[in-house]
Amino acid sequence: MAGYRLENFIIIISLLLAVVARSSPTPSRRLVKRDATTDKLSARKGGVLFKNGQQTTCGVALLNNQAALVTADCFDFIGKNVDRSLYYQVYTSRAFTKTSKGFDLRDIIVHPDYNPVTKANNVAVVTYNTDKEQDWDMETAIDLDTWQARVYAQRHIKNMTDLIWDYPEYTTEDNIAQDDVCSDLSPIYKANTDKLTCTTILADPLMKNSTSCKIPYPVLYAQMGEDLYQAGIFSHSVVKGGDNLCNNQEVRSYYTLIGDYLAFAENALDKKFTHHSSASSSTPQSDSNYSMKPASRGVNDGTLMLSGDFYNPKAVIIGSATSSDGTSMTTDSNVNGENATDNELASDGSNEQETDSNSKSTSKKTIIIAAVCGSIGTLLLVAVILFGIRWYRGHVSKVHDPYQAPSAQDFLQEMFENPNEGRPPPAYKPPEEAHASQDQNLNAVRNTAFSESRYSGLNFPIDKD
Repeated sequence: MAGYRLENFIIIISLLLAVVARSSPTPSRRLVKRDATTDKLSARKGGVLFKNGQQTTCGVALLNNQAALVTADCFDFIGKNVDRSLYYQVYTSRAFTKTSKGFDLRDIIVHPDYNPVTKANNVAVVTYNTDKEQDWDMETAIDLDTWQARVYAQRHIKNMTDLIWDYPEYTTEDNIAQDDVCSDLSPIYKANTDKLTCTTILADPLMKNSTSCKIPYPVLYAQMGEDLYQAGIFSHSVVKGGDNLCNNQEVRSYYTLIGDYLAFAENALDKKFTHHSSASSSTPQSDSNYSMKPASRGVNDGTLMLSGDFYNPKAVIIGSATSSDGTSMTTDSNVNGENATDNELASDGSNEQETDSNSKSTSKKTIIIAAVCGSIGTLLLVAVILFGIRWYRGHVSKVHDPYQAPSAQDFLQEMFENPNEGRPPPAYKPPEEAHASQDQNLNAVRNTAFSESRYSGLNFPIDKD
């Protein structure tokens, strides 16, 4: 009877534990604040550019099921053409709960006036999904002055096996105050304050295994009424007083307003794209050849310009202070991240400045070469002198060895020169004197062996350079 009661008690306890376990909430891997903005972003179609199977931080603004605008700096180039040996894809999804699909990029058309030095017109239009498996359009916001707020966002596929999107991360900028630093750091922004936006906002990377440094958000949305509309894509950041985004005095990030490039995309692809404005009569500029006002130079001394894929440091294009002639690149043209440095930055078009720039560059190279050659020559000279001293000491010790025949003969002859002694020098000494003399000689040799320079090891440092 007691056993029967114990068995029933165990069954009851097991059932209670099972009920408690089911009623306990499962802890989430990452707590995300769900609000109206998160839901709006999640409901909007988003895109992520992939390069050779890897997610990038590049800005992608989807126009419809067949086309998108992408930051031009995100592509690699061979000469003036996009390197099509690399595998480019764009992944799209309507919401983070839906699975996604990657589409191969078909056409990549860089804006004809894209300037890799100043970052003017840093956009390219691409096509994908030409099989028309879906049919949808995305509205692009225009009329910058009518925006109620700016929302900077980044998207990420958290599960590549099932292609599941994570919650989009974002930061809202409600009050836009005049920021003179934006114009000071970026000359192209100073010349086109109504064609670019500027912000101090940076994002925590969603792929923390790629970088632990804060990075720019890829896409800019405009809040108009109760909805969000895509408005811009990341162009470049300028860092002051440091060499990266993690170590700096100030940093500003700039976004190209894509409403001004709808006409360019429509003309390049022979398609029509939609826009949104608070005023029904407002329309985007219609010049398919639209180009930003040129900047006379690159960034200032003491600053660096960064752009490209921040998940891949090799793809991040770094531009330093230089002058620029504002010349444009032809369609489907660009320079790669490795070449977009001081070595290939154009002059301002003036022969005097070009000559001065070349002379300064040549002077710097000459100084560097002279310094390197001088250092190497000095080391070689010191090495030769030290080896010469060691050789000379060794040679002298061999020539004047006291145990060689000539020196011993001189010694004996010297002993016989004194006739008053009346006897030749002894052939041997008494045992006690001989042992004492031998001990003294051994001690002298021991003391000398480690004090003379020819017994000390000389280590010559190797100049790694």
